[in-house]
Amino acid sequence: MRSIHARLLLGLLSGLLIAQIMIYSLIYAKIEDEIDDLFDGELERSALMFSPGAAPLPIATPTRKVENPQEGMVIAMWEGAQARPQFQSARLEALPRETPLGFSKLFIDHRQWRLFGAASGNRYIVAAQPADVRDAAARNITVRTLMPSLAVLPASGLMIWLAVSFGLRPLMRVTSELRTRSPRDLAPIETARLPPEIAPVVRALNELMQRVGNIIAAQRNFIADAAHELLTPLTALRLQAQLLARAESASRKREVISELQGGVSRTLQLARQLLTLARHEADAVGQETTAVDLENVVNHVLAIHAPLAQAKSIRTEITVSGACVTGGNEDALHTLISNLIENAIKFSEFDGTVRVQLRREADRVLVDIEDSGPGIPTDERERVFDRFYRRTGNTASGSGLGLAIVRDIATRLGAEITLHTSSTLGGLLARVEFAATRPEYGARPVPRVA
Repeated sequence: MRSIHARLLLGLLSGLLIAQIMIYSLIYAKIEDEIDDLFDGELERSALMFSPGAAPLPIATPTRKVENPQEGMVIAMWEGAQARPQFQSARLEALPRETPLGFSKLFIDHRQWRLFGAASGNRYIVAAQPADVRDAAARNITVRTLMPSLAVLPASGLMIWLAVSFGLRPLMRVTSELRTRSPRDLAPIETARLPPEIAPVVRALNELMQRVGNIIAAQRNFIADAAHELLTPLTALRLQAQLLARAESASRKREVISELQGGVSRTLQLARQLLTLARHEADAVGQETTAVDLENVVNHVLAIHAPLAQAKSIRTEITVSGACVTGGNEDALHTLISNLIENAIKFSEFDGTVRVQLRREADRVLVDIEDSGPGIPTDERERVFDRFYRRTGNTASGSGLGLAIVRDIATRLGAEITLHTSSTLGGLLARVEFAATRPEYGARPVPRVA
């Protein structure tokens, strides 16, 4: 049962019904006691007032809506030691003469009777009345008492339904507004006139729509930028293919093929960077977080990029101070460190140096990646984190996404990345500051690549 109307109506009516049953039980118990007192009094009065010359009992009463306390009553009188009663108002063979004085109960012919015995001289009088007569009287009085409230129950149900409908009207209004909206309309819902029970839900929904709107806007910008950036290399590839088709000499064909292979490599690198950025944005929610040893990550990345460094005769150095363990997603941290080290090797001159320093400072872990390249001017150090931004005069191949991916991952991991000038190597120093985690929390080693 999902309907709030039905749940509230069923719950309230069930509560009313239970209350009515409890009231019925209490009223019945009280009325039963009063009926016993009333009928016992009548039973006693009838026995004590009986005389041989009196009118036969019970006294006939006109039809009425109230209970007759003499209903079913039988009175018998014995004189002296007679075994059979001298007088009996109604036939009841098993009515005993040995009935004790006062009130008592007895089963006669499988029926419980209420008895009252009285003695006057040599006379012994017994008044008897069936107990079920009293029970029926109590039930009848209770039913007549509860009939008005039972008759009001449908009206109560209708009033409850109207009250619930009125109370749920704001929720229905919000539902109607959402149902009639365009899928592109993510404007917040007005909460000023909403009840306090519904307003928090609507505010949470507004926050969700705002986050969804931000994600959609970011995706649109990303798709537009990606399409624009892919257009240039794809156009170049088409032109190079046309040149290859028109080339006549073997040397010219080899030259065009070399340029075509370079264009394909650059396009593949751009596609890989786009896929990396999209994957990290899609996996940002619900990523597994563990304690990661950054020294293992750096050693793994350096081993992967060793062929690139050897091709340019670049020396790689690593120094570690303290337990450099942080909490985060292992794959994301690997991508972050890999992009920074790849950039450092790519932009360093031949016979240059790339140095990685890991150190623990209080509750922080610092990762410094320095190179001997040309560095980045101070006024461009923020712009290089923009997607697809490439510095003027930059001759190294690249897509302009590497540092954008680094900044995005660092933000999601709660880290901070800043760019400086290396005081020892003269090139760029990229510093990433992580929150430290105690190593006993279970840092997992990253496998080394030979």
